[in-house]
Amino acid sequence: MNKRILSIDALRGLDMLILCGGATVLSLWLEYSAGDATPAWLMKQFNHAEWGGDFTCWDLVMPLFIFITGASMPFAFAKYREKGGEHWRWGTTWRVTRRVALLFILGMLVQGGLASAVPQRMSLFCNTLQAIAEGYLITAAVLMFCSKLRGQIITAATCMVVYWALLRFVPYQGQPGGLFMPDNNLAIYIDHYLEGRLQDGTPYSWILTALSFGALTLMGSICGSLIREKQGQATVIKISAAGVACLAAACLLEYDTPLIKHIFTTTAVLWSGGWCMLLLALFHLVFDCCGAVTAKCAYPLQVFGCNALLAYLLIEIHGPHGHNLWWGIAHPLFYGISARCEAAAALVHAGLSLALLWLFLCFLYRHKAFLRV
Repeated sequence: MNKRILSIDALRGLDMLILCGGATVLSLWLEYSAGDATPAWLMKQFNHAEWGGDFTCWDLVMPLFIFITGASMPFAFAKYREKGGEHWRWGTTWRVTRRVALLFILGMLVQGGLASAVPQRMSLFCNTLQAIAEGYLITAAVLMFCSKLRGQIITAATCMVVYWALLRFVPYQGQPGGLFMPDNNLAIYIDHYLEGRLQDGTPYSWILTALSFGALTLMGSICGSLIREKQGQATVIKISAAGVACLAAACLLEYDTPLIKHIFTTTAVLWSGGWCMLLLALFHLVFDCCGAVTAKCAYPLQVFGCNALLAYLLIEIHGPHGHNLWWGIAHPLFYGISARCEAAAALVHAGLSLALLWLFLCFLYRHKAFLRV
């Protein structure tokens, strides 16, 4: 199947739209239009939850990227298998290795201080792109050597169970297992131990947590495999049922293991994965199953979704003064206009910057110019 799946591109595009300024524009609009009347619970959705706090909408942005990466993989690997012949795994292994390495390096460039060339400012594991690389590597191995849906489900479940058991029961450095403190848990201890001064100093974990990233990528791959096998309302029901089951499992598991996004506990994997499945089911229903009319509505999101990596780098790579690359382009153009708007200055600047980014990506989309690794 060579045809792109609109629901996957559109969902990736929505995630990138939110990250590239959509959330900022919406929050500024709420502050400007409603001010203090805006409910606190609503404004809370635009920020990451504190350690052990409620899971917010902003907390779903990163897991959704990882999940969507997995959802697109069955289509790509089917193409590799068809074009690669009898020895397709050799060529695929090279593609996977190259992509993992590039994502890892780009992650260090974006957030790890690689561009500074100052060892004291560098971090090894510290970015979403590296989490995607870890999940992609695990899922790629499964798709190359055990492509059946059952194998994907078993591997995803195994990753979650093993990670849960390690965090709950394995003691370390004189500490008992089952600790879930920001600076005292097995996952962050392993990061500190293996990375040393290259650890980024945050409570986010990356090395052992690769099991969680792999499980979430496999969840996406399972849903992508279902869509690839048969598109339609029956697939929507299957993915929706799986999503609801994951949410229910997360609620039950939370009695034993807290939902902590920073170290991506198994509870967090199930909770975020459940919501990702429900979103994909909704997008598949709207954009893939309801005909050409709704399919055309996916175009604004496709513009972001098909050049997601470029958009991410533009808004995540920061210069010496702390501003991202796109700010350096948009601010000189819109500073004067937005300054005249007084109370709405921040909203106007953010809105115009986002619109210009969309137009730039739209130009690239029309000319089929995409940044891929």
